[in-house]
Amino acid sequence: MNERGFSLIEMLIVTVITVVAIGVVTSMFVQGNQLYASQRAFDEARSNASAALDMTVRVLRGAQTIQPDPDGNLVADSIRAVSDWNPRDGDTADAYEDVTFSVAGGTLFKREPADAAPVAFADRVESMAFVYRNPAGALVATPWTAVASQLAYVQVTVRSTPINGTRVTVTSSASVRRRE
Repeated sequence: MNERGFSLIEMLIVTVITVVAIGVVTSMFVQGNQLYASQRAFDEARSNASAALDMTVRVLRGAQTIQPDPDGNLVADSIRAVSDWNPRDGDTADAYEDVTFSVAGGTLFKREPADAAPVAFADRVESMAFVYRNPAGALVATPWTAVASQLAYVQVTVRSTPINGTRVTVTSSASVRRRE
């Protein structure tokens, strides 16, 4: 009987080809996981920043008065909005009718008069910045000294804390609805 199997050289060639193929597949899998993690971090950062921006702008759009710089540090990094809208009942004691937003330690805080201390509102928020414009659309350089009627528009920028090196900045604006 003439039985022939694979030679040692043939077995080595097949083994090398198999190892190379497994290495390529493993490398593609690792790169795919890294890309997925990076995209997920970006999506999470964008979601946090967008949610913080959305709620802040919603409150500002209903505001009849705003107070720039309620913490008194002469930096446009916090805001207080007052409005009788939830429901309109003649006072501003209901939820989200008198609220102050500020950022500290990577967290967006909100504070209402009934709150004993600021309440964490959104995490992974590095900063908030506010730009104020008058009714003609001109920039109000020092909003903390401006007359309330000169604060007609507010631009809000929220910047997320980095997640895996990913940082997101989102911006929106609101006009102040005053009863004058």
